[in-house]
Amino acid sequence: MILFEDTLWPLLHLKFVGEHTPEQYEQYLIRLEECVRRPGPCITLIDTHAALAVPLSHCRRQAEWCREHEALLREKVLGVAFVVSSTLTRLSLNVVVQLGPMPMPYTFVSHVRAAGEWAADRFSDSGLLLPSVRIRQHFGLRPATASSCVGAAHG
Repeated sequence: MILFEDTLWPLLHLKFVGEHTPEQYEQYLIRLEECVRRPGPCITLIDTHAALAVPLSHCRRQAEWCREHEALLREKVLGVAFVVSSTLTRLSLNVVVQLGPMPMPYTFVSHVRAAGEWAADRFSDSGLLLPSVRIRQHFGLRPATASSCVGAAHG
């Protein structure tokens, strides 16, 4: 199962749980494209801590999808944070990156909070202070600086 959580948009939180069929994976890619095409930039947090190993066929399909949508991803996605607790899943994701280099910055972290902090920093670095503040609050991260809060009220 692949769950989409967008209540913190422009942060898209994807949760991979257990196994998923090729059909579910194709539906995930369709929905992912719809999300990326929303107005404005976004960051994707991909949480795999509850996932089983990713089949090589899904790795290949993800790399192919990234190549097909490279211009869109480069334009719209400020970054991707992969939450990975399993060595096998990390190896699978490394295969995806090797098959088709990511057209945006990415990171591998072991906890959702670390991914949230990375995303908040990316938004802040891009001048998108309001999403940064909301993400920090949601994940219970270090508070934003006073100047960030003032800017966030206007952004």
